[in-house]
Amino acid sequence: MPAFEARLKDFEAAGTQVVGISTDSIYCHEAWAKSLGGITYPLLGDIHREVVKKYGLHWPELNANYRATFVIDKAGKIRFVERYGKGELPDPDKILAEVKKLG
Repeated sequence: MPAFEARLKDFEAAGTQVVGISTDSIYCHEAWAKSLGGITYPLLGDIHREVVKKYGLHWPELNANYRATFVIDKAGKIRFVERYGKGELPDPDKILAEVKKLG
């Protein structure tokens, strides 16, 4: 997401790794990132929907996924989750504030 790319240095300064995961293919990710002028954080493809199923984001009726943001601590424990409706996007300031609570 471009908003996270713009704030990437702030997340890194807070000791956080930003990662994007989508059910789109790596080729779609590359085209999307290129259309935005480049994304430097990792974009992972979950074309078999294994990750979205494990995290409770699979939408089986459409074979798609819900959009969400997770903050996971260094021990692998989920510390914050926010799901988004159609057209909604995460607020990087809010997510960064959640990350800083862990520090």
